[in-house]
Amino acid sequence: MKRLYSTIILGLLLWPIGGGAQILNVAPAHLVCDYEVPEKLDTQVRTKLQRALTKYGISSEPGISRFAMVPSIAIINEQTTSTVPVFCDMEFDFVISLEDAYSGNVFATFSKTIKSRGTNKTNAIAKGVSSLRLDTPEFAQFCEDARNKILDYYESQIGAISDKAKQAAAQQDFEEAVFILAEVPEECPSFNSQILPLIAQYYEREKDLFGEKVLAEARAAWAAEPNERGAAKVAEIMANMPPSCSSSAAARQFVSQITSKVEAIEKWERNYLDREQAFRHDERKATIAAARDVAVAYANNQPKYITKVYLW
Repeated sequence: MKRLYSTIILGLLLWPIGGGAQILNVAPAHLVCDYEVPEKLDTQVRTKLQRALTKYGISSEPGISRFAMVPSIAIINEQTTSTVPVFCDMEFDFVISLEDAYSGNVFATFSKTIKSRGTNKTNAIAKGVSSLRLDTPEFAQFCEDARNKILDYYESQIGAISDKAKQAAAQQDFEEAVFILAEVPEECPSFNSQILPLIAQYYEREKDLFGEKVLAEARAAWAAEPNERGAAKVAEIMANMPPSCSSSAAARQFVSQITSKVEAIEKWERNYLDREQAFRHDERKATIAAARDVAVAYANNQPKYITKVYLW
């Protein structure tokens, strides 16, 4: 839990006030090939794909998206020359598929036929992949089609997603509720009217609960050691206090009672007030950013879901 809210605090400090909307997120998948490819080539494909997707407004960080970008290589033809030295001529389709990671359904594809020559099959494939360019109008159109299909999917699932989040919230599992809702891209037409209010509500509930726990822990630490050493412990504990929560006023009042004991408390109070001011400056964007940080941290702490694609 502390790690989740440390992530929130960092997210608030780094969130660009007045910045643009959250871009779509699609999980990257490992390269699929008829032949076993070396790890280095798999990594190169991932890097090439991530750079291109980022350029066209699609994030490829793993985390909360159910969609995956799956690169694959399908061999069309291969010929070994009779020359000395021997070369391998390869012709293959390099395909990028937008897939539902859970069902395996394909929503959109981009394909490019490549011819290359190398000292062996793997070398020929690697050279062909290196020559592939994704900064093209064709790939840009594929990304736009992918964006539209993802938005259409989530728009059609808004009711079901909201109901699932409400069920989690009814069990007081607000982290899971935020995780469920944060999967919906901000660009969805119904996001502001149906998703954002729930994200704000559940995020605030979870934040308030956590703030109460932090304050209680800090009070216990001070009661056990009402001295400079105890004050240093309080400063460390209070560093996890989320901004603008229901315990904010009580936290400031508590800290003011022991400020004279240690300079670290004064530093915490200044940093805390700065976080609150940044949060209030554009509360909507800060809430969305912080809630998504909670969702990603929550996802990273859960067992990996079984999917139909091999994700990074």
